[in-house]
Amino acid sequence: MIRRILCVLTLLVTLITLTPQSFAHAKDPNCDEKTHDCQIEVVITDPGHPSDPTPDPNPAPKEKVVPNCADLGGRGAVAPVGATLADLGLDDAAHASWIHVTCASGGDEMWMWMDPGEAAESIARTLLARLQLKPITIGWTPLRAGAMGIVGVPTWLWVQNPGRVTWGPATISAGGVSLTARVESLTWDMGNGDEVRCASRGTPWAKGMGANPSPTCGYTYKEEGDYTVTATAHWVARWSGYGRSGAIPLGLSQERMLEVGEIQVIVTNR
Repeated sequence: MIRRILCVLTLLVTLITLTPQSFAHAKDPNCDEKTHDCQIEVVITDPGHPSDPTPDPNPAPKEKVVPNCADLGGRGAVAPVGATLADLGLDDAAHASWIHVTCASGGDEMWMWMDPGEAAESIARTLLARLQLKPITIGWTPLRAGAMGIVGVPTWLWVQNPGRVTWGPATISAGGVSLTARVESLTWDMGNGDEVRCASRGTPWAKGMGANPSPTCGYTYKEEGDYTVTATAHWVARWSGYGRSGAIPLGLSQERMLEVGEIQVIVTNR
């Protein structure tokens, strides 16, 4: 049910800042370019409170992660680790440029020999998955959890937790392919059919800014109601390797409910 605010003489609106949420962090892998053996390691860490730069005294242990052989695609040959092209009967001029990438098949580590040009985009998509990109956390006014927006009062919109895996840039390299991903725009579906497209991550509202419109990203509701707001970050991952290059688009979304009500002023005659 929509709540209404009845004001006789004065209206007091109090905005309280929410504590930003922590997020995971992914580190770049190591790759032996000399042997073309690529093993990807991902480390997930909790950065703690943004205002506290002190490193975690008990960091999360490293977790070795390798791509699935099936995910690499391409016309390649999967073989036990250490198998050469000669062992596979592929030691001819047509396969002289082939490389091997460490991958997982049936729970075992294998080598996948492949043409680097054909497999470049498949490797890039695997690297993109290893970045473990995450949706943004929505920031807006009113700041207090569960507080109601007001018809006619601008709602400020921003990214609450901009970072490497929520906004970019995030760079990763392996198997002769390099990839950099970053958010290039942000679309806000305001839950009433309207969309707001912002080129930046928005400006956080702070005390003293009043009820002015956001200078970078915002929206003003004209009707009261309950709205499901969806923020979609439009990532573009640009990659290059083995004489080829390309771009992979990716959209990551986060939803949040906002209740918007009207302010009604009652004038009484005495």
